[in-house]
Amino acid sequence: MQTKLITAAVITALAVPAIAAPNETPYALSAVHADNQGQLERITRRPDEIGAAARAAADLMTPHNAAQERLVLPLLGWAESATTGTVLPAALPDRNSLEAELSQLYDGDVDLVTALIDLYAAAEEAGDSETARLAERMIWHETNDVQLLYPAALLVHTAMASRDRATEPMGISLEPGPLYGEHPMPMMGVGDPHRPRSGN
Repeated sequence: MQTKLITAAVITALAVPAIAAPNETPYALSAVHADNQGQLERITRRPDEIGAAARAAADLMTPHNAAQERLVLPLLGWAESATTGTVLPAALPDRNSLEAELSQLYDGDVDLVTALIDLYAAAEEAGDSETARLAERMIWHETNDVQLLYPAALLVHTAMASRDRATEPMGISLEPGPLYGEHPMPMMGVGDPHRPRSGN
């Protein structure tokens, strides 16, 4: 029975991206955020140093995840469209604004990882290996955001921006060029290709 439930959950998770709007955080990322926050909130109820460290981390994680899901991670929902060229968003965020937001998120990641390291240390000192492993997984998740997800969001933005530019008129002149106009440009080493040759 449990295997059937897990299989159904995975199939549902894989079907969601096809149903959800591309402008939303991909389900896999929002699900990890919700799971991490839920587990951290459970530890905050403890009345010891581990609980205090978990509260400090949770106070940072909640707004940080919300900012990621509002500002950057929705770009990853466009990843498939950006690579296949099927759909483009109505308007892209400004690149400079996006990079400024990523810089702020990076600072938030540093603060959050520091708090999670404190939680890891408190759990290790108390001999709570389960909480220590949980804190370690969360640290790797935040590191993954900085090393992979933020650059991926920038790549998707670049791909969409280049496709957007490709759909704009290029302003190419269709009038006669310099080889065929009133005053043709001589070809290198050949001279004027339109001048009649003497002696023929």
